Amino acid sequence: MESNNIYHYKKNRKQQSKIFINMAVACLIYIAGLYGYEHYLNKTVPENTRNIFIIAFSISSVVLFYVAWWLRAHPANYEAIITVDRFIVKYPDSTHWSFDVKISDIKRFEHRNTLSHAGSGQGASGILLHDGNFHEICMNYGNSINKMYDAIQSIDPNITFPKKVNKKISGLITKDFDN
Repeated sequence: MESNNIYHYKKNRKQQSKIFINMAVACLIYIAGLYGYEHYLNKTVPENTRNIFIIAFSISSVVLFYVAWWLRAHPANYEAIITVDRFIVKYPDSTHWSFDVKISDIKRFEHRNTLSHAGSGQGASGILLHDGNFHEICMNYGNSINKMYDAIQSIDPNITFPKKVNKKISGLITKDFDN
């Protein structure tokens, strides 16, 4: 880490794969737990329930092991860096979630969501710039938006992070995101 970095977070796909391996092993433990329940307590689970349980957790385990294998077979790094003048996020294989902006261009951090006749949309957290552009900060690699905000706030105390979710509404009532 360079000396002018205020915040630095780095995680690679191999490290991330451990989460998926743990979830796959947990699925296998659930299956073993079912057999243990039947064997040691001399109780039986209805056959349909047992089959669904075993098939669902087996398929889940295979999919999770595959995701872990893919993450290990395709190495890449996620990195978030905050210096005294820049906020940089490098998300592997994604220009949408990667950005490099000046701290002075940041208006605020915020949580966003959309509402429509179909209900609530998928939430997003990120930074709103003075020019109106929004850069989403993806949390897939276990980073903390609050720690990023604290680092940015130590540089520029005027940057805020409201608790209220900024909502865009479409339908009978139309409202864009608040600037």
